[in-house]
Amino acid sequence: MGFGTYYLLCFVYCLYQLVKKWNKNVMAGGLGISPGLDSIMIVIMAPVLAPIDIFLTWMRLYKDAEEARRNQTSLDSKNEKVF
Repeated sequence: MGFGTYYLLCFVYCLYQLVKKWNKNVMAGGLGISPGLDSIMIVIMAPVLAPIDIFLTWMRLYKDAEEARRNQTSLDSKNEKVF
Protein backbone atom coordinates (compact mmCIF):
# COMPACT_ATOMS: atom_id res chain seq x y z
CA MET A 1 0.00 0.00 0.00
CA GLY A 2 1.66 3.16 -1.16
CA PHE A 3 1.44 6.70 0.08
CA GLY A 4 -1.15 7.55 -2.59
CA THR A 5 -3.57 4.93 -1.28
CA TYR A 6 -2.97 6.02 2.32
CA TYR A 7 -3.53 9.66 1.35
CA LEU A 8 -6.73 8.80 -0.51
CA LEU A 9 -8.15 6.84 2.44
CA CYS A 10 -7.29 9.66 4.86
CA PHE A 11 -8.75 12.25 2.50
CA VAL A 12 -12.03 10.35 2.15
CA TYR A 13 -12.28 9.87 5.94
CA CYS A 14 -11.63 13.57 6.63
CA LEU A 15 -14.07 14.65 3.94
CA TYR A 16 -16.74 12.38 5.43
CA GLN A 17 -16.18 13.90 8.89
CA LEU A 18 -16.32 17.42 7.40
CA VAL A 19 -19.61 16.72 5.60
CA LYS A 20 -21.09 15.44 8.86
CA LYS A 21 -20.00 18.67 10.56
CA TRP A 22 -21.43 20.80 7.74
CA ASN A 23 -24.80 19.03 7.90
CA LYS A 24 -24.95 19.52 11.67
CA ASN A 25 -24.03 23.23 11.64
CA VAL A 26 -25.80 24.56 8.53
CA MET A 27 -29.03 26.43 9.25
CA ALA A 28 -32.04 26.76 7.00
CA GLY A 29 -31.31 28.70 3.85
CA GLY A 30 -27.69 27.58 3.65
CA LEU A 31 -26.48 29.84 6.44
CA GLY A 32 -23.78 28.52 8.71
CA ILE A 33 -20.10 27.76 8.58
CA SER A 34 -17.87 28.44 5.61
CA PRO A 35 -16.29 25.20 4.40
CA GLY A 36 -13.49 26.87 2.44
CA LEU A 37 -10.65 26.84 4.97
CA ASP A 38 -11.64 23.44 6.31
CA SER A 39 -11.53 21.98 2.81
CA ILE A 40 -8.08 23.43 2.16
CA MET A 41 -6.79 21.99 5.43
CA ILE A 42 -8.14 18.56 4.51
CA VAL A 43 -6.27 18.60 1.21
CA ILE A 44 -3.04 19.57 2.94
CA MET A 45 -3.21 17.70 6.25
CA ALA A 46 -5.40 14.64 5.64
CA PRO A 47 -2.61 12.09 6.33
CA VAL A 48 -2.04 13.69 9.76
CA LEU A 49 -5.61 14.51 10.75
CA ALA A 50 -7.24 11.13 10.05
CA PRO A 51 -5.05 8.97 12.34
CA ILE A 52 -5.30 11.56 15.14
CA ASP A 53 -9.09 11.71 14.85
CA ILE A 54 -9.41 7.92 14.80
CA PHE A 55 -7.12 7.61 17.84
CA LEU A 56 -9.03 10.26 19.83
CA THR A 57 -12.36 8.68 18.91
CA TRP A 58 -11.08 5.28 20.06
CA MET A 59 -9.89 6.79 23.36
CA ARG A 60 -13.29 8.44 23.95
CA LEU A 61 -15.14 5.18 23.25
CA TYR A 62 -12.77 3.22 25.52
CA LYS A 63 -13.22 5.79 28.33
CA ASP A 64 -17.01 5.61 28.01
CA ALA A 65 -16.91 1.80 28.09
CA GLU A 66 -14.68 1.79 31.18
CA GLU A 67 -16.99 4.25 32.91
CA ALA A 68 -20.03 2.11 32.07
CA ARG A 69 -18.22 -0.98 33.35
CA ARG A 70 -17.35 0.77 36.64
CA ASN A 71 -20.93 1.98 37.05
CA GLN A 72 -22.23 -1.53 36.38
CA THR A 73 -19.79 -3.00 38.92
CA SER A 74 -20.84 -0.50 41.56
CA LEU A 75 -24.51 -1.26 40.89
CA ASP A 76 -23.85 -4.99 41.15
CA SER A 77 -22.06 -4.57 44.48
CA LYS A 78 -24.92 -2.43 45.85
CA ASN A 79 -27.47 -5.08 44.78
CA GLU A 80 -25.50 -7.82 46.53
CA LYS A 81 -25.49 -5.90 49.82
CA VAL A 82 -29.27 -5.46 49.76
CA PHE A 83 -29.98 -9.18 49.58
